[in-house]
Amino acid sequence: MAALVLLQEVVPLQDPSKGWRANYGFWIRLAILGGAPVAGMAAFIKFMIPGVAISLRQLALISTGQAILYPMVGMAVAELWVFPIPFIVLSLIGLYVAIFAGLFRVVVGRQAIGHMATHKDELILLMSFISSQAGMAVTYAGFEVLFDAATDTNFELPVLLLLPLIKVVMKNIVSRCIVHMKDMVPEAVIFTVDFFNSMYLATCMQNSSSPTTLAAMMVIDFTQTAVSLHSLHHHTDTILSRLHHACDDAAGDGSLLPAVSSLCRDTSKFEQQCRAGIVLHSCIPHKVSGEGRKLLETLKAIPGNGIPTLPHFHTPRLREFGASFRLLEHTRAASSPSSPKSMWPCASRSVTKVKPIPDPENVARTAERSRTSGLRTGQHRKLLAETLEVLFTSECLILTEYLESVIPILYGSFILLVVHLPSAQYHIDLVGVTRDNVGETIGSVFIYALLELISFVTLAVLMLRNCRVHALYHLAFVLETQMLLVQVKLTTWVLMAFSFRVVHFGKLSRNPGQYLSFVLG
Repeated sequence: MAALVLLQEVVPLQDPSKGWRANYGFWIRLAILGGAPVAGMAAFIKFMIPGVAISLRQLALISTGQAILYPMVGMAVAELWVFPIPFIVLSLIGLYVAIFAGLFRVVVGRQAIGHMATHKDELILLMSFISSQAGMAVTYAGFEVLFDAATDTNFELPVLLLLPLIKVVMKNIVSRCIVHMKDMVPEAVIFTVDFFNSMYLATCMQNSSSPTTLAAMMVIDFTQTAVSLHSLHHHTDTILSRLHHACDDAAGDGSLLPAVSSLCRDTSKFEQQCRAGIVLHSCIPHKVSGEGRKLLETLKAIPGNGIPTLPHFHTPRLREFGASFRLLEHTRAASSPSSPKSMWPCASRSVTKVKPIPDPENVARTAERSRTSGLRTGQHRKLLAETLEVLFTSECLILTEYLESVIPILYGSFILLVVHLPSAQYHIDLVGVTRDNVGETIGSVFIYALLELISFVTLAVLMLRNCRVHALYHLAFVLETQMLLVQVKLTTWVLMAFSFRVVHFGKLSRNPGQYLSFVLG
């Protein structure tokens, strides 16, 4: 990611008033921006549609073709319309997707396309997810234009207050498009919505000259963080002790993960848990030991586990397809030996067992153990679900705090670097920023990063105290197991967010003397 960003910035830019033919540096940048997201789109297809395989050679061919054809289409549009093209990344997004679809069809082949067509629900969810990503880029680009227009006016703070609202709305939209793949929800939502929110919050801090606005931004952001940390503390304060009690762990000095693992390894305790909404297999591939696979197969045979489901879309063909799928699943479940009800009612038999006369003392001891076990089971039937919910929530908070700490540092370092390059004169967010005053300009950004780092440390201490789980290990696990998805998202969004700030990519400038993007000829 860093290499691509640096490569993009060292490419020299030319005066956009000289026309699209003279601006070869811009077209090189557009080629980089066009080819980089291909890996992300291919990764989405691979993870969201089962059975689709894309080789590195095919991925390289699609990416190279996209990097060549996308600038060529942009040149044609610039010749027929205007240069710079207003918001070129968003204006040509339909053509970009069309080029990708054509290259994908040619390189991957008809068989893969036919296979994808058989997974209609997954395909619609994939299109919805990609559309939500594009919609988010459009939304935040529109916010940037609005904030630039409101800077140094009385509307600066009201416009800024739209950021938390946009964040909540976009999180709900993106998460709904991937709700069937719960393990991917934290990464998919946070490395898109929270990335843009952190990036534009850092940008607003740099551009705002009002101390009141800066203070309001920090107060709102850290109020949200404090509420999240308080909620996590409330849910984790007693979870570890209750989990040890349910697992009959007298010492109770272990962390949350070994305790919940012990609960799952005890099949009798696992069977007593409410598991209707718990799915055994992850949607993300993991390296599992032979012992782990054996345990999963054992737990899979226990009735009451959750079943992965897909949202069904109410179109005639999809309804027919979904009915066939449900009929097939019903037939499989009915014929399964682990099914609680026999497929043939007449096959059931009544059997009378002969038992010895019980000892009264043994009967009393057995009744006492049953009463105690039943009481404990009733108290802890939802403990597994609560523990998994705590792990899910903590993962979301860890990723959020990590990103909110890293993005301001990344943005501030980017400004420090670019201000020394010749292309700095074409960066709209560097208007009035020089090598002499750059430190003062981005000082508030690094202060914000420091405060976010303190929030991250607070979260780590809270998790270690309440759950005895190391936040850095949890973060490393997510970044390692979902490395491809994280890398392609960060690369795509960083390149796109920084491109929005270059006048060649078309944007309304805060300085009336500078180039205007919405030029109609």
